[in-house]
Amino acid sequence: MNIVNFSITEPLEKKINQIIKEWGFASKAEFFRFIALSFIEREERKKLREGQELAKSSKELEKILIEKFKNKELPSLDEQLSDLI
Repeated sequence: MNIVNFSITEPLEKKINQIIKEWGFASKAEFFRFIALSFIEREERKKLREGQELAKSSKELEKILIEKFKNKELPSLDEQLSDLI
C-alpha cells in the first residue's frame, strides 16, 4: 500500500475533523480514502451518462436523417463542402 503525505490548512483541518466525528470515520486516512473513491466513482458515472446521452442523441439524429432523406441520394461530401474551399 502506498503512503501519501500532504499538508492542509488549519481551517480545512477543523472542517475535516468535524466531518470525521459527525460521520463516524475511524481516521483521517479512512476519510480521504472514502472521498477519493467517491470522486472516482462519481466521475465514472458521469462519463457513462455522457456516453449514454451521446448514443441517444446519435440515434435521434439517425432517425431524423432517415425520415428526411429516406429515398434521396445525397451529393458527395466533396460537393457538399465545395463552397467552403
